[in-house]
Amino acid sequence: MLRIFLVTQNERLFMPNAIAHVCEQLREWIVCIVTAPALSTHGGRVKGLLRHLRFFGLTNSVRMAWRVGAAAVRDKLTTCSPDGSFWSVAAVAAAYGIPYRHVRRLRGPQFQAVLDSYPADVIVSMSCPQIIGRRVRRRFPAGALNVHGAPLPRYRGLMPAFWAMLNGETETAVTVHFMADKADAGDIVLQRPVPIDSGDAWDTLVRKSKAAGAQALVDAVRAIADGGAAVHPNPEAEATYFSFPTAADRKAFLKAGRRFF
Repeated sequence: MLRIFLVTQNERLFMPNAIAHVCEQLREWIVCIVTAPALSTHGGRVKGLLRHLRFFGLTNSVRMAWRVGAAAVRDKLTTCSPDGSFWSVAAVAAAYGIPYRHVRRLRGPQFQAVLDSYPADVIVSMSCPQIIGRRVRRRFPAGALNVHGAPLPRYRGLMPAFWAMLNGETETAVTVHFMADKADAGDIVLQRPVPIDSGDAWDTLVRKSKAAGAQALVDAVRAIADGGAAVHPNPEAEATYFSFPTAADRKAFLKAGRRFF
């Protein structure tokens, strides 16, 4: 059994139930769950909100904000248990009796203190919004794992579900890989296909990818613990990289007949 230090983002719509699935399967393995602010990828809350407004457009931004607000209300009003739905990562941790901490930055004394308090064998990133640096990764004897919602080495970078749909793919994937100095570039432990159905919107594909990624992570960690993980290369020569979509990308997405919700 590996001791797992799990890092994710403080997000309400997609991550809580994916994290809950991992906790259901690996409850005794997880020593701590840490969240970082969901928008910290984008240089702060204000910049992140503006970036998402340009990406979604006004109407879909309002729909997204309503969903996030409704999830926050449900989180306050619902006493979650392992047999229910979850609306925050904190509620998942409480339901499964796993220590939970929220930190603003993954570089600095606050996060270092949490790492010191919960020794583990492997650190796992599930949609973590900040870079986990080499100094942190080296603390874990079994390495550092990331769950990426794409068929690496293709679709490295941000928002892979959006880009796969915009590019007309009929299938994407989830990949569990070891972290390296370059994002999404480490060796692959496990990869699973995720179909893109004709009726999928962006949010349904993200949900499918998060669910598939959660199970892939469970399988990968168990394989590593059993000594049966066959690691595969993540060839740089075959890599494609995508950044955060722009307003022009959103318009192309909608023009292609795709939907966000």
